[in-house]
Amino acid sequence: MAVGFLLVVMFGVASAGETPSSDPALPEVELAPAVVVTAGADSVDLRTIVRVSAEHRGALERGTAFQLNDGRLVTVAHAIVDARFVTIERGNRPVLIDDVGTNPAIHINRQHDLAVIDHELLTHGMDVAEEPAEIGEVLAVAGIGPNGQLSVTTGKVISRTAGVNYGIGRPDIYVVSAPIEAGWSGGPVVNADGEVVAVVIGQETRSGVALAVPVEHIPQP
Repeated sequence: MAVGFLLVVMFGVASAGETPSSDPALPEVELAPAVVVTAGADSVDLRTIVRVSAEHRGALERGTAFQLNDGRLVTVAHAIVDARFVTIERGNRPVLIDDVGTNPAIHINRQHDLAVIDHELLTHGMDVAEEPAEIGEVLAVAGIGPNGQLSVTTGKVISRTAGVNYGIGRPDIYVVSAPIEAGWSGGPVVNADGEVVAVVIGQETRSGVALAVPVEHIPQP
């Protein structure tokens, strides 16, 4: 990768075919420090969040998923597409989902990089926000990092823009000044009322901003 190019981290690795062709000016952002919170703290219901592992060509990659109140489990499409199988890690009772490509319980929105698994696992879920996030609004972002630790950070909405401005081919993204780690793709972005407004799809590593797809692009069954 040429020096000066942006690097977008998605599910722990750079997304293939999404190398930026330009180096757009990035806004100056003030990042909040990572804060680990306990279940029930802040606006994020941590009981709704699980780790996802996907086997791709012999390599195991990990990300994050969360459950909505209607029982749908939401994650990123790049964690699901072309995987041989997906394991949802719920405590000490992992759930294996096989036949990913033909499984009728899996719904993919490739354009917006979102996926839904119709497999209610948890006793808790989060609501989808009815209103979009506003520029400058403070949001909480949750994810599970490489060490398996579930964390929450906060940041402000910088913009809602086309992903090409940050080197990814997604037509509609939020840019949030919340620091995240590899493995947070698929994690929820939540407003002060505890409602999901977006789903993390990656991080622009030079500025540290989180990139997330608005919740209205979650695929329907």
